[in-house]
Amino acid sequence: MNIGEIQRDVGTLLQGEGGQSIFSLDTQEVIERFKSTGAVMFRGFDLNLKDFGNFAGLFGTDYMTYRGGSYVRKAVDSEDKTLLSVNHDYGREKQDTFGLPLHGEMYYREERPMVLWFYCVRPASTDGETTICDGSQIYNELSGPTKELFHRNRLRYIRRYHDGEWQVIFQTDDIDEAAQFAKEIGLTVDVDRINKRMRTEYVYPAIITSTWGNHTVYINNMLPVLWQESMGRETSIVRFEDGSKIPEDVAREVAEIEKRLIIPVPWQKQDFVMLDNTRFMHGRRRFTDVHREIYLKMLRSVNF
Repeated sequence: MNIGEIQRDVGTLLQGEGGQSIFSLDTQEVIERFKSTGAVMFRGFDLNLKDFGNFAGLFGTDYMTYRGGSYVRKAVDSEDKTLLSVNHDYGREKQDTFGLPLHGEMYYREERPMVLWFYCVRPASTDGETTICDGSQIYNELSGPTKELFHRNRLRYIRRYHDGEWQVIFQTDDIDEAAQFAKEIGLTVDVDRINKRMRTEYVYPAIITSTWGNHTVYINNMLPVLWQESMGRETSIVRFEDGSKIPEDVAREVAEIEKRLIIPVPWQKQDFVMLDNTRFMHGRRRFTDVHREIYLKMLRSVNF
């Protein structure tokens, strides 16, 4: 096995040789490299999708579905509802191919994964790379006033669900059951039973301390939500905790820093990545090949 970096001093690349089995790896070494670098990419190992799931299971078994997420993700295995396609599934035959800004997974709710596993079934013919960025590097690049602003003000994520939407997101036709689940994942909930609507809020810092390494990290969902707002979406917004808007110059500063630091993951078939969701943000580049297929597993708690 060869050991390197994913790119420019970021992450760890573990590359198998000669059809090496993924199960020949020392899991403790993988854990230590994950803790120290926050992102481990596996390439050149002889494995199928079942092997991927079994290997991921060595690091924890508390995997999550996408119930209550921002979008709708399709479970790709009838026996494993936690193996998800990253495609946004709204019942259309073709997947969305737009790019996505960097974000932490599910930072708009209290219950979120600690570790993300991405598995490449089929890369796009061109573009479509998953993108990653070390949130500790982003924090270090922020200006003093912007750091102070985010330390002083938490983010408030506000979501309005119309009749027909909450049923899909919360996977139930019972609005009280949907509201109860929303409360269980840490959201403040208001229910309009007459019009069959829901409104949720969640407040959380934009800057946290990583679980491993004690890094001060900029990680959140601010830019994706602001991007949605810029396109006229009024059902999902982000504000500071006091209700004030995020200043445009602050959002621009963050976007420019992320653009400098962002790293594309150049997918090859059977590649997979183990990502620290308390340190690394992720996104994707736009693409046109609708046959691109990347799978996701989200680990809520680990066994190390």
